[in-house]
Amino acid sequence: MNISSNSHLVVIPTYNEIDNIEEFIKKITEIDVSILVVDDNSPDGTGDFVQQISENIEQVNLLKRSGKLGLGSAYRDGFKWGINNGYKYFIEMDADFSHRFEDLEIILKNSKDFDVVIGSRYIPGGGSIGWDLKRKLLSSYANKLSKVLLRSKINDMTSGFRSYSNKSLLEIDYFSTKSDGYSFQIEMTIRCLEKKLNIKEVPIIFNERSLGNSKMSRKIVYEAFLFLLQNGLKRWLNIKII
Repeated sequence: MNISSNSHLVVIPTYNEIDNIEEFIKKITEIDVSILVVDDNSPDGTGDFVQQISENIEQVNLLKRSGKLGLGSAYRDGFKWGINNGYKYFIEMDADFSHRFEDLEIILKNSKDFDVVIGSRYIPGGGSIGWDLKRKLLSSYANKLSKVLLRSKINDMTSGFRSYSNKSLLEIDYFSTKSDGYSFQIEMTIRCLEKKLNIKEVPIIFNERSLGNSKMSRKIVYEAFLFLLQNGLKRWLNIKII
């Protein structure tokens, strides 16, 4: 296990990302961050490939798990690993190039000044590329609905490209979250709002992946919608979620 001396850890959940992971690591290691790949025992050998790289490159670390345990679970385990190893700032990022490295630089630049930095597709300068109209409408209206139901000013509640300080993760008791998929991002945002943390949205451009298979499913969408209804009611009734 190699631990870099820098204070930022990019946490990257993977499952069958062998088509992307080599080029992704090549690009991200040009930036002064450490990375932790949280691999769910990918059958395509993603974890084994990262393990080999981690033995030679100090910035690269691997947390290999027993199976496909979910996105929220991967981030909880990744944050725990990073906190135990002394990192101060944590960035969520996908390995499929849907998140741009120029946007990562913007998030990193703001991370030390705010408890939470959210890469937003729904503020001026943000957007998405490669989505069909159906998916654009689904994402846009889901976030508009989230703002209303959750009484939030955050424009992109479901964004999976964001940073947290060590302090903010501990303050919201991140490890007690239960959700996965979109719901995990929403639940984490709600907890940050309830603790009145200092949150900043910065514009990002989301690129639809070109290699590998999307992890999006109807189950993830339904789970997020149900979570919104349940927790939206709690917010309107001023019932604490944490």
